[in-house]
Amino acid sequence: MRGVCPSDQGELTWVAASEPLGETFAELVVQHAREGRRSAELCPIAEHEGYLKGGALARGPAWRHGLRRHVLRRSPPRLREFEHLVWLRKRHFEAPRPLAAAVLWRTGLPRYQALFTEYIPNTETLEDFLAHGEAPGRATVLAELAREVARLHALGFVHHDLFARNLLVRGARPERRIVFLDAWAGGTGWGTRGPAYDLACLFLDATELLSDDEQTSFLDAYFAARSAQGRPAERTKLLAAARHLRGALRRRLEREPKRQRGRALPRAEW
Repeated sequence: MRGVCPSDQGELTWVAASEPLGETFAELVVQHAREGRRSAELCPIAEHEGYLKGGALARGPAWRHGLRRHVLRRSPPRLREFEHLVWLRKRHFEAPRPLAAAVLWRTGLPRYQALFTEYIPNTETLEDFLAHGEAPGRATVLAELAREVARLHALGFVHHDLFARNLLVRGARPERRIVFLDAWAGGTGWGTRGPAYDLACLFLDATELLSDDEQTSFLDAYFAARSAQGRPAERTKLLAAARHLRGALRRRLEREPKRQRGRALPRAEW
C-alpha cells in the first residue's frame, strides 16, 4: 500500500505492508519529525514488533537525494531500502521483511525519512560472529556467504555497503543463516560501482577477521558460484579492481578516523 498526505512538517510519502500500518506509521513519522527525533530502536507499531530507524536529512544529503529523485528517478534512502528489501526477498535472499517506510518533503527536498522492518531474533552481525574465532558452523557460514554474494552479483545487484557489520548471522540454524541489511545505496541496473566494490567492502575488515585460508576458500566458492549461475567473472581482473577500491576505502578511514569507532585500522595489504 502507498499513500501521500499533507502535514505541518511537509508532504509525506509512505509505503507499507497494509493501509492501517501505513496510516499509523505516517502519523508517527510526522510526530518524530516535529520533535527532531533520531531513531534506531526496537518498538511496536500497529501491533507489529520491528526495528525503526529514522532521522532528519542534513542540507547536503537532502539536496543530493532530491536531485537524484528529479534527475534519476531514484527514491531517497529509506524508501529505496524498502524497495530493495522487497527485491531481495522475492528472489529468496534472507532479509528483514520491510513493514513501512516514509519520507517528508519540503520545497521539493526530502527532509525526514524512516524505515520500519521486522525484528529477526537470535542474530548477530557477521563482524561479531567472526570475532568469536572458531565458532560452530564458521566454515559453513562463510561458504553460504560466498554463494549468496555471488548469486546477488549474478542477478545484477550490487549491495554497495557490504561490510561485515551490515550482514547478520542467524543462530541455531543448519542453513540459510546469512541475512542482508542496509541495502539502500546500490541496486540493479547502471551504477558507477560493480561487484568489485562489494568485495572491497567485505574484505576491508576480513583481513583481520579471516585467516588467509578462509579468504582463499571464500573467493574460490564465490567464483565457482558465479560460474554456476551462468555469470562467470574473471578472477584476476575482478580482484585487482577490488584491491584498488579497498585501498581507497582504507585511505578514507585514514582521513576520517571517526569512521573506525575506536577500532584499529585494517592492514594495508590484501
